[in-house]
Amino acid sequence: MTSIVIIEDDRELGELISRVLEKHGYHTTLFNTAEQFRQHSPGTETALVICDIMLPDGDGFELAAEIKAHYSCPFLFLTALDSEESHIRGLNLGATDYLIKPIKPELLLARVAANIRKVNILANPDIKQLGYLKLDAARCEAWYGKTNLNLNRQEFILLEHLMRYDPEPVSRDMLFKAVVGRDYDGIDRAIDLKVSRLRKKFSEAGVPIDIKSIRAQGYALTTTDL
Repeated sequence: MTSIVIIEDDRELGELISRVLEKHGYHTTLFNTAEQFRQHSPGTETALVICDIMLPDGDGFELAAEIKAHYSCPFLFLTALDSEESHIRGLNLGATDYLIKPIKPELLLARVAANIRKVNILANPDIKQLGYLKLDAARCEAWYGKTNLNLNRQEFILLEHLMRYDPEPVSRDMLFKAVVGRDYDGIDRAIDLKVSRLRKKFSEAGVPIDIKSIRAQGYALTTTDL
């Protein structure tokens, strides 16, 4: 299971973030102070650290060096500080992302997945993961937790492209070319049928992800249960 560390002094907000992430297949560990974080033994399986900046016993900027020293995973700032100087400082300290409160759950999930995905691609280009949903390109298999989705080759290619560009939409032309192997003629509904079949397999396996049709843009992955 993909593990995420959260450092957030607002207990209610921290618990809300934890619930949203855990509902979508992540395991979370929440700390409300810098000292709690320092006393914690970093787990080797941690995939991402989410850190507030304004903490009661320090600030996230000061913690950045410690996070980098003890964790090999990326970290991002989630804060109410919205100045350009804070953005620049945070990114210069090594954060892979800088998000502003309040943030919609959909955007938080998308940014978390994108940050983890970048590292997964670098570490193993054959493996792509989004929460419990994992693709193994070497075996052409898609898994949700311990459930094999049993995708055929074209369904696998379709899902792989949607995950590769998530959270951005992928055009029908690009999907058609990748899945069918020829240019889209503007009429063929093959992609619509394959998207429908993939949605059905998601539903049958209990995958909390849908494939949304976006007018004039194409298709994109979207969470179905926040």
